[in-house]
Amino acid sequence: MKIGLFSDPHYCDKDMVSGGRYHALSYGKIKEAMDSFKKEGVGLVICLGDLVDDCGNEQENIRSIKKITELIDSYGIKFYSLMGNHDYQNFTREEFNRYTNGAYPPFSLELDDAILVFLDCNYEDTGKIYEVGKVDWTNTFLPNDQLLSLEKVLSKDSEKNIIIFSHQIIEEGLDNNHTVRNAKDIRALISSCGRVTEVIQGHYHPGHDEIINNVRYHTLPAMCEGKENRFECFEIVK
Repeated sequence: MKIGLFSDPHYCDKDMVSGGRYHALSYGKIKEAMDSFKKEGVGLVICLGDLVDDCGNEQENIRSIKKITELIDSYGIKFYSLMGNHDYQNFTREEFNRYTNGAYPPFSLELDDAILVFLDCNYEDTGKIYEVGKVDWTNTFLPNDQLLSLEKVLSKDSEKNIIIFSHQIIEEGLDNNHTVRNAKDIRALISSCGRVTEVIQGHYHPGHDEIINNVRYHTLPAMCEGKENRFECFEIVK
């Protein structure tokens, strides 16, 4: 099965630039990515978070998320989007998934060739989920119930490889502001499993790639940065 990936489009239906982020251009970039995914015969598309950004008021934010979701849905390919801190800035988990017709993490998806695990680290280190409009993006945490769920999936009697998806960074030493506070505990579970082949992340806009204990930690560069496009397609093999 082929999977299409992109991360951090920060789409906003408004001609705005913050730093090097070209929010409005992400509509065309996602269209280009979806065109490529359709041509490649992709069966699943995943956004690694920060699908949208703040347009300035609630109605514009709703209009933007509906517009970008309608574009993606028009290709007829199954789509999941992790929520990033910018998504939580504008929407509750229930609202976001209602607008994107998705399912919110934590959940796992068992395919013929692999098990995909989707995490939600949009919590403060107290275990409290992010509150709309009051997000401290540097304080990110995977709560205990998700750790237990992850441990259950990783310990399942199966020969299938496991791929984990997270918006925030689980590897250590890259950038503490972007790293999950209890990343060490997550990595310990991953290392003990022996079947996790890859952890795929967003959030850290430059992107990064590293091997830790035989597991690839792959961080996609942000789609919104600059005028060039960034997306990937890979095939799951047994």
